[in-house]
Amino acid sequence: MTYLEDNFSELFPRFTDDELLKDIANYRKGSGKLFKVLKHYFEEEMYKCHGGRGSSTPMQVLHDDEEMAKILSFIKTKPKFYNGKNEVSNVKSFFRNSGRVAQKVANFPIKEVTTIYEKYTKKGDNIFDPSCGFGSRMSACMLGGRNYIGTDPNPTLCNRLKDLAKFYISNIDDCGNCMIFQQGSEVYKEGLSNTCDFAFTSPPYFDLERYGPDSGQSITKFPKYEDWLEHYVKPTVKNTIDYVKPDGLIAINTKNMTSGKKYPLFDVWFKIMESFDLEHVENISIKQNSKRDYKGKHYTGVDTDFGESEGVMVFKV
Repeated sequence: MTYLEDNFSELFPRFTDDELLKDIANYRKGSGKLFKVLKHYFEEEMYKCHGGRGSSTPMQVLHDDEEMAKILSFIKTKPKFYNGKNEVSNVKSFFRNSGRVAQKVANFPIKEVTTIYEKYTKKGDNIFDPSCGFGSRMSACMLGGRNYIGTDPNPTLCNRLKDLAKFYISNIDDCGNCMIFQQGSEVYKEGLSNTCDFAFTSPPYFDLERYGPDSGQSITKFPKYEDWLEHYVKPTVKNTIDYVKPDGLIAINTKNMTSGKKYPLFDVWFKIMESFDLEHVENISIKQNSKRDYKGKHYTGVDTDFGESEGVMVFKV
């Protein structure tokens, strides 16, 4: 048996409905981050995605006992960094923080998106998300009494999102509604014109991450950077503007990449938003947490800009 087979239930725990509902109640009281809910529905899928570093997905590595033996040996050399409650928690920390072989993709921090929704929207509003991701934006929207409309090309992810939305609707009396469309945001969706009060997303960082094998994701359709900007970013902005009501707001979370392939993504998205004659409202900052030592560097030895702030640009239609 592989390391994955031996430790599957601990790597990818499943929770009872009562545990999930308690997790939801804690989040809505302001004392939780929906850790159990988001793990239950999305963590296994996140491990199948290719993160920003390494040549494999975490799931591929978990199937490879030779690679896992190397990782377990490496973890033992960093006891101050890998100080979790057991071996599996340290392995999961490795995939989050090191990424030498494979790095887990990140979920958008739910407390940050909750703050953004509360600042710019009210209960009953329709919120459009061009790139759904792993459920944190949908959850904050629906559990905050807003209605979520999202697009994503990943069929498995769309099914997971729909399953979670059904759970919310079946168990939470005052939650919002949800519509998920399996398609890329660059593809125009009939019927959404002038229906949304606000749009907020964290779009792909070009080729930094790959979210599964589906052929519809932007990096697969447009593998060249200039083509990606022309045929993914610009149509996504154009469609989003069409979906949002006059005087509605569009918020985009991205950053300029300063390591590896240095794509100035924040600057490029900003210029494209301006090219559509949108009014710039403000930029806000989101702290991206990363486990570091007192000198500000990873115990793993990886020297990157992870852990710094990312920006959110806000424009009025």
